[in-house]
Amino acid sequence: MNYTLTAEEYILSLLLLDGAEVAHSIKEEVFGEISEKELETRLDSATSGLISKGLLTFENQQERMDETFKSFMLGLTKVKRVIRCQIASDDGVFSTSLFCHNSFFIQNALYDNRIYHLYEKSDHTDLPALIDLNPYVESGESFSIKEQLFERVIDKLLGNEELANEEIEQFSPVFFKALQEKKGKLNALYDYHLGQQVSIGSLLYITYEEKSWSIENKGDTLIISPFSLQDLLEVEK
Repeated sequence: MNYTLTAEEYILSLLLLDGAEVAHSIKEEVFGEISEKELETRLDSATSGLISKGLLTFENQQERMDETFKSFMLGLTKVKRVIRCQIASDDGVFSTSLFCHNSFFIQNALYDNRIYHLYEKSDHTDLPALIDLNPYVESGESFSIKEQLFERVIDKLLGNEELANEEIEQFSPVFFKALQEKKGKLNALYDYHLGQQVSIGSLLYITYEEKSWSIENKGDTLIISPFSLQDLLEVEK
């Protein structure tokens, strides 16, 4: 099954299933400091939207959610790990989240997070394309670079400015080629491990010609390493 919901419909569906924490995070991301009155108005509109889609009915003045939709949404609220990727492209930045369980629930956020496309995948065949990440581990060694230099190079690439040879020479040729072809645009990944205590990991990454690299902070230095979907999912084991 797959569903396309407005942000308000998504929030309301989660609230009806005691998914208040996830609903709150979406509300904060999309609407920020919205007043309770405005939120209530938006959720009233969302009620009508869910009814029109056949996902919500009222019986004896009680809400009743479509059972298939309810089961799908409950699956989202029970996962222990959520991987959120912000993918940078020439058309802007878009967000894809993986809710990791026995299968994967995929959440694509569209139109500045106002529309959400949700569906389930039983395997990770299509995941590399969805999150712009190479599927398998590539050979190669990690290297380090000063964060200040890296940021200066990225700013120049984003601004289409000329780089000095001594700046270019600090990078491995293959990695610099990726930065150059991507015009300095980097993807971001946030890895949420849920439970009684929530832990959040984050890193930048870039993919070019079936090679991916992670970019992680260590003090004032960045560690740049070969990276893949296989590496990412191995963390869970």
